[in-house]
Amino acid sequence: MENRIPDLDKKIIYEDNDLLIVDKPFDIPTSGKTLADDDSVQFWLQQRHGSMIWAVHQLDADTTGLNIFVKKRHLVQLYKGYLSQPDSVKYYLAIVHGKPKWHELDEYSKIGYIDSQSLGVCDHGKTAHSHFEVIDYTDDFSLMKVRIFSGRTHQIRIHLSHLGHPLVGEEWYCNPPCKLHRRQALHAWQILLNSNPPQHFIAPPSDDFTELAGRLEVTQVLRNL
Repeated sequence: MENRIPDLDKKIIYEDNDLLIVDKPFDIPTSGKTLADDDSVQFWLQQRHGSMIWAVHQLDADTTGLNIFVKKRHLVQLYKGYLSQPDSVKYYLAIVHGKPKWHELDEYSKIGYIDSQSLGVCDHGKTAHSHFEVIDYTDDFSLMKVRIFSGRTHQIRIHLSHLGHPLVGEEWYCNPPCKLHRRQALHAWQILLNSNPPQHFIAPPSDDFTELAGRLEVTQVLRNL
């Protein structure tokens, strides 16, 4: 398959002997179904590096932004541990339908399988905690800063849908599916790791996210990035 990330070097935010921090592009997942699956960022990092690379966490194919990889297998659990510490922070930017009645909100609904194939909010699911803050809005759309305290699959997408404010471009957790954007409008923006020493990484919003925010007139925070 033709290289899906022809300018991979331009997508690398940070690199040292242990870490690779990538600004993951749209339309390609973090990891493939197998190590030989070339439809993944992990595969192309391995091609670039010439040896095995491990993903610390996963981003959906359509979610852009910060993605952490490590060059040594034992570091996976170390960095997973850093991400799970209360003082570590993962911030996302999201563009959603509607104008919430609240400015900030903590959502704790459990997430699990609601049938054999579909995830959603359910009493038998796993605990999940997301914090949402509205930073710009119109009557029809809002730009949010999101912090997640747990890492459930599709957590932000499911919680926002449950709150009645699905992501613009959301196809799975919006009825009917939203066709206003080519992907769900979600960007992994900042990661602050409580490592020694602490590390802070930022990936500016992708061009299509910025364009969408401008088109929907929810650009307040983006002007200062």
